[in-house]
Amino acid sequence: MFSDMVGLLRHPVKALARIDARRRLPDGLLALALSVTLPAAVSELAALGPYRPPANLGGLPSLTAQGADIYARWVYQQRFVLPMYGIAVSLVLWLAAAGVIHAIARALGGRGDFAGLLKLVGYAALVGLVALPVTLADALLKVQGNARVELSVGQLAGLIGLALFLWQNALLVIATRSHYAISTERAIAAVVGPIGAVLVLILALIILGIILAIVAQRPS
Repeated sequence: MFSDMVGLLRHPVKALARIDARRRLPDGLLALALSVTLPAAVSELAALGPYRPPANLGGLPSLTAQGADIYARWVYQQRFVLPMYGIAVSLVLWLAAAGVIHAIARALGGRGDFAGLLKLVGYAALVGLVALPVTLADALLKVQGNARVELSVGQLAGLIGLALFLWQNALLVIATRSHYAISTERAIAAVVGPIGAVLVLILALIILGIILAIVAQRPS
C-alpha cells in the first residue's frame, strides 16, 4: 500500500491504472479507513496540549473577536470528541463524493462501476497521509506548549494540506477519466461539481458551529 501511495505521487496515471486492475475493493476501503483514522489519532495526541487563546484578537471587531474566542474555547472543550466526529464526517463526505462522481460520470456516458471508483477514491484519500509526519510534529509541539515553533510548523502543515488536497482532486480526475473511459473535460465536470459542493457544505457547517457556540455562551 505504501508503494501505491508513492506511485500516486510520482507516476499517478500508471499507478491508478495498476490499482484499478490489480487491487480489490477491500484494499481501497482499507486505504480510505487509514486516511481518516490516522490523522484523527494525531489530533487526539494534540488534544493533550494546553489551551491557548487565539492570537491578535484585539485588531478584530468586537463581535468577530468574541465569536473567535468562544469558538476556540468550545473546540478546546470538545477536543477529544471532535476527532471521532471527524472520522465519521470524513467517511461520509468521501463516500458521498464517490457516489455523486459516479452518477455524473455515468450520465456523461461513462461505463465504469461504483465499486471500482470507490476503490480508486480510497487510494486518492490515502495520499493525504503524506502530511502525517508534519501534523505529528505539530501535535507534539502543541503538547509541549512550544507556541513559537508550533506556529511555523502549523503553517507548513496547512500549505502541505492544501497542496495534497489539490493533488487528490487531480487524482480523482485521472481516476474518473480512466475508470469510466470518458474525456478529461467530462472527468473534470464529474469531479469539480461534487468537490465544490463538499467545500460549501464544510464552510456552512463551520459557520453554523460558530453561531451555535456564540448562542450557547450567551447568559440566559
